[in-house]
Amino acid sequence: MANAWPDSAIMMTLAGIAYSSDIPGQLKNTDYATQGDWSVVWGPVDDSYGNLAYVAVSASTGKYALVVRGSETSFSWDTLYNWFYNLYVTWQNPWPYFPTQPQAMLSYGSWVQATQLTLASWNGQTLGQFLTESVPKDAVLALTGHSLGGNLVSVLASWISSLRGPDGSQPDPNTEVYTFAAPSAGNEAFAIGFNARFPKSYRYWNTLDAVPHAWDRLLDLLSLYDSIGITTPSWIWDAVVGLETALVASEVYYGSYYLQPNANGNPLTGSLIELNSDYLAEVAYQHGTNVYLGLLGAPLLKQRINILAAAAFEPTAHLPRPKPIERAAVRASTAKPLAGLPNPGLSGFPGIRTFAGHPRNRSGF
Repeated sequence: MANAWPDSAIMMTLAGIAYSSDIPGQLKNTDYATQGDWSVVWGPVDDSYGNLAYVAVSASTGKYALVVRGSETSFSWDTLYNWFYNLYVTWQNPWPYFPTQPQAMLSYGSWVQATQLTLASWNGQTLGQFLTESVPKDAVLALTGHSLGGNLVSVLASWISSLRGPDGSQPDPNTEVYTFAAPSAGNEAFAIGFNARFPKSYRYWNTLDAVPHAWDRLLDLLSLYDSIGITTPSWIWDAVVGLETALVASEVYYGSYYLQPNANGNPLTGSLIELNSDYLAEVAYQHGTNVYLGLLGAPLLKQRINILAAAAFEPTAHLPRPKPIERAAVRASTAKPLAGLPNPGLSGFPGIRTFAGHPRNRSGF
């Protein structure tokens, strides 16, 4: 069955369906860009960090897709703080999966959450085992996710690519990466290595969405809606500057600065939700999965689940934070989990005094 919808619409639909409580059922809907052509072959699994993933395959093309859900469908400044600390962007680890970029660094939190997903198990196979043992090496594997899901697939891509081949110094044409509304996961060297490794990688972001500005252009949030007549409230201004202060001090400490892969990517020009909208309402709206589908010209999803509300009815929606990853579980996995070093902490943290000299500083703070 030929599919008239472009890959971007299909991948965003798969990413949006990840928020549903009935993923297999939603994939059968022929009104969507996926046209009922995709079916689940692994998962869905909601791991102990609240990250959900599933693997689907296209009946018409044989392409596989690893889909990772974002953590929220709604957005607030509490969510931004939660992402900041849960992703531990102030701590960074070396990233060994881009051999041509030995200075590649990844946020510690992205590494922890992605590692948890590699160890998530369904039907007797971890995600790593399924992708290496059950997906043919010559099959095309696409990775897609919205919001934090996009952040995590940008990490998982280089891990699974290292297991499936080719050699890490070569481009990988059989691994495609699609991110939507994703915050950055790594530093400049990570972005360079990612771009070289994945010639078929695509970053889509709504120009009025706050989330894709994390973490390399956080101060853009201070004037995000100036062009549509919405002034940034003073308390949001203070919150953004506070987050940027901590982030910059950390980056200076490591000498490693966050950067989005794929440069400017594929910007999608957003439009105002309504006249006289307030800042937070606009932020929440612009980040929505159906907004992204609309900007791509794709059919909208008919079922949207607010994960915060769903948690009250679905015990597996958000599980308690686990203890640190058990080393025995890592060793037992036949598919090598993500590499990383113990968090070194910030002993001797330089603090804000170096903020003005930071290479990203564009606002005179």
